[in-house]
Amino acid sequence: MLGVFGVYVYKLVKGYALEEQSVQKALDLNEAEAAERKANVYSQVKRTSLWNIIALFVAGATLAILGGERVSEVAQVALSELNLNPISMAVCLAAFAGMSEYVIVWRAHRKKQYGIALANAFGGITQVMFLVLPFTFLAIAIYQGFLVTDHVDLPLSFSLSNVLLFVLLFPTFYVLIALIEEDHTLGALDTVTMLAIFLLVILILVCYGGG
Repeated sequence: MLGVFGVYVYKLVKGYALEEQSVQKALDLNEAEAAERKANVYSQVKRTSLWNIIALFVAGATLAILGGERVSEVAQVALSELNLNPISMAVCLAAFAGMSEYVIVWRAHRKKQYGIALANAFGGITQVMFLVLPFTFLAIAIYQGFLVTDHVDLPLSFSLSNVLLFVLLFPTFYVLIALIEEDHTLGALDTVTMLAIFLLVILILVCYGGG
């Protein structure tokens, strides 16, 4: 999955580079005009020092660890004292985790910037599916294999819900990327297809993933 994400980023950057080359060719720009166009594009971009990047990385990692600890405590209380279904609790946590994406998509739709809305939704899916998820699995594997080998909740089992989660994620991803490549907005059939696959995933996980 990390390999897929790497290829995705490579093709994304290469695709934008080819698009820029085609635009310059269509406008018949010489080297000086192309350089001026590039300078105008990045005129509002300011360079950030390496130390600022490192400081932001450390701050983000620290807050993520602290926030993760608090979220895990909330989930543990909900599972042990409220006897909630683990998948139901995961759905609730995912809903809160995606709050920023919902706001961005909603505001973009209000401004009729449908490309931004679709790009944010697509970017969120690709990052979670092909970057966050495999990185989490690697972290669990390292934790289980080298740090706490006798953890009661590990290793993760290849249960029906876990397998179906992966199987049904790929059609959702494929439908969305097909819509972007065809360069059109979501129609009635597209919307129904996406919602049906998504709700089917949630239904199966809630019904069979609580073990």
